[in-house]
Parts: sequence; C-alpha cells; structure tokens
Amino acid sequence: MRLATAIVGSMALFVWPQEMDPEFPVAVLEYVTRPDPDPMHWHDYLEIAVVVEGHGAFLFGQRALPAEVGDIFFIDNSQPHVALTEAATPMRLLLVLFRPELIAGPGCRELDLGYLAPFRFDERVASSRICGASALAAELRPFIEELRTTWQRHDPAERHLIDATLRHALALVNRARGAGSTTGAVRGAADRRGQIRPVLAYVDGHCGDRITLSDIAQIIHVSPSRVRHVFKDVTGVGFKEYVTQARVTEAKKLLLGTDLSVAEIAQRVSYTNLYQFYKVFYRSSAMSPREYRHYYTPTAGEAAPVAMG
Repeated sequence: MRLATAIVGSMALFVWPQEMDPEFPVAVLEYVTRPDPDPMHWHDYLEIAVVVEGHGAFLFGQRALPAEVGDIFFIDNSQPHVALTEAATPMRLLLVLFRPELIAGPGCRELDLGYLAPFRFDERVASSRICGASALAAELRPFIEELRTTWQRHDPAERHLIDATLRHALALVNRARGAGSTTGAVRGAADRRGQIRPVLAYVDGHCGDRITLSDIAQIIHVSPSRVRHVFKDVTGVGFKEYVTQARVTEAKKLLLGTDLSVAEIAQRVSYTNLYQFYKVFYRSSAMSPREYRHYYTPTAGEAAPVAMG
C-alpha cells in the first residue's frame, strides 16, 4: 500500500478509450502494468480485471485495495482507478471490457439491469474486489477463461455464447452477494454516478470556458454544495482539481496533435496567464509543455507508441 499512498496525490485523471464494435461492444485482452505507473483514469465501458501474475494494488479514487494472483475486480464505467505495482514485479491482467448497453440497454427489463449490480454497489458496504482465494473467485475463473478463449476465435457466430457466458458470470456474483437484499445500496451508488456523468461530460467539452460550480449546479438541478459533495464522493478528487486536470489533458492532446504554440494552447484551455499554465502543467506532468511535446512526439522514422487498456 505504500506505493498507492505515494502516488495518489500526484495523479491526473483521463479517459482511457477502447475501440469496440458498436453492434457488439465487448473486448477481451491482456494488459501488463508498466514500470512507470499509468495515470488514474476512467472509461465509458465496464471492466472485469483478473490478476493473472504478479501483485500490487488497485487504486479507486483515494481508496487502495490489494491485488494478488487470482483476485477479480469489477470496475464501474465512472470509477476513477489505476492498477499499481512495484517496478520490478509488473502485474499481468486479463481484462473483460464491455459497454453497459451490451447487457442492459435503454428501456431494458429490470432483470437485465440487475446483471450490472456487481459494478454498481455502495463502496461503503461492499468491495469491487473478489479475493482470489474465495469460492466465488474459483467459480468465476472458468467463465472468464471461456470468455477469453471464445473471444480469441473472433467468430461472429459465437457472439451469443460470449453474451451468455458473460451474463452467467455476472449472475453468479449477484447470487453470491445477494443482490436482491442490497438493491438500495446498489441504486444509491448508481444514482450518484449517474448524476455526476453529465458534469464530467460538460467539463470535458468546455475546457476553454470559465466553469463554475453554479454553472454545473444548474445542469443537474442541485445546489453547488451538493455538486461539490457528490463530485468528491464519486471521483475521489475535488471539482476544481478535476477541471484543472481536464484542461491539462486537453492541452496534452493539442500539444501532440497540432502545431499550435504553447501560448495558443494555453488560451484554448482557458489560461490567460501563461506563467500559471506552465506552473499547472509542470505540476501535473513533471515537465514543461515544450518538453512534453518533444518527449512524446516521434521523430522521423519512429512509430508512436500504441496505448492499450
């Protein structure tokens, strides 16, 4: 846990994309943690992560959970998180990724919505981690392995099998955790995350504008103080900090994807004071905007690194 404690204060958040077939939004892949910790992130898909090799921790906001071989994590699509490990002992993870609408789309049955309960629980009374030594983990692993094997065949005729296997795994978790008796807690956590999603989308889409708590409160029709409380509760960071991180993330995209000057980029992300922009950027990235552009822009003949996750 020392690693998680040391890193949490300096992490920036970003959205980690994953290409999926819109008609069948699911992907099964392996991921190995890097010597340099990944940034804390979230995504618009749900994630089941199995620790295949190594050990470390999963950090959810400011809450760290141990990660040992065999452990299984159910990660919601608005839950800031990152897998952490010591540099000498990387973790190898098997990831099952899918968009919620694969299982429970708009207007679906209440029964279908219930499949997503393993991801939408109240962290105060439950955990996203299933211990690898538990009977439930032993029961789940064959289904997750079957998902990998079937996915790797890339046979469209087996999509129903993938769908059914995934639903079976989720149903086992619901049965073990007595999802029916915790409906209130599940709905409470889902409601808080659902309430905050329009805020995240608004901030990400208005990095160049002045954004205040009052503006956000009007969007979701609650008081500014309630926005502040829910935002911190769901994301693990304060509203002002998230806005700053969103602007830095947008600045990084512009640095690598355009030929705009640093001053022009600073203005694009709502910084009129160039010195303040440099200060905020360096605090987030441990390098200046120019250094960042130089370090991450491939030179002639080099290929840009491909992100996975």
